[in-house]
Amino acid sequence: MKSTHTRAGLALTIAVLAAGGACACTSEPGTRDTGAATTNDAGCDEETTARYTPVIRWHSERYPDLEVEDLYKLLHQSVAGPAHAIEDPEMARQWLEREWNGLDEPLDTEELYEPLSSDGRLVRVNLRPWRAAGHSPEMVLSAFVRTAGTLPPDTARIRIELDAISACSDRIADGLSPSAQTIRSFFDDQSRDGYPAIHHSEEYSQRYRPAYRVVLRSYLD
Repeated sequence: MKSTHTRAGLALTIAVLAAGGACACTSEPGTRDTGAATTNDAGCDEETTARYTPVIRWHSERYPDLEVEDLYKLLHQSVAGPAHAIEDPEMARQWLEREWNGLDEPLDTEELYEPLSSDGRLVRVNLRPWRAAGHSPEMVLSAFVRTAGTLPPDTARIRIELDAISACSDRIADGLSPSAQTIRSFFDDQSRDGYPAIHHSEEYSQRYRPAYRVVLRSYLD
């Protein structure tokens, strides 16, 4: 299995993928510094571009068949964390146990951690390489539940952040697939439904077989 990123290395990797090398490191993933934000003529603020472009480009490089549903899910997790997935810690434990028992070997391109915030603090921890490295499911479960408690659902904040991302779609999706127009249209549809959590696309699920949990990286140390 290929070597994994250190926490510092992960932040550096996604930073260099950003347009112009921008990296917005935040005190809390998905928290907006409205006082520092400046907007362009299209209504997109520079903070949103700097915060989310590195994450989008990192995932687009690793997952070239990523579809608009998967991009939306990625950004929803970047803003909301995992709280939507935890209704009951016992159910979360049973869900992880079932998935853990059915895991196969890690994919050749699979990293242990995948960034959800531009500073590398909020990540997806991939279960296949986690298990292959000899780590326990209990550590993941604990980090998952603690992260949900640290980043509780906040529908108003989720709407503000995802509205801002949609406004910046021309910049953060420049040269990528799906197109900015497709992203904006999809986000508009989700906005009318209150920006719900959704599943990965069928294509993404079949090709990449995602098996991960969204956690704050420090809770796995």
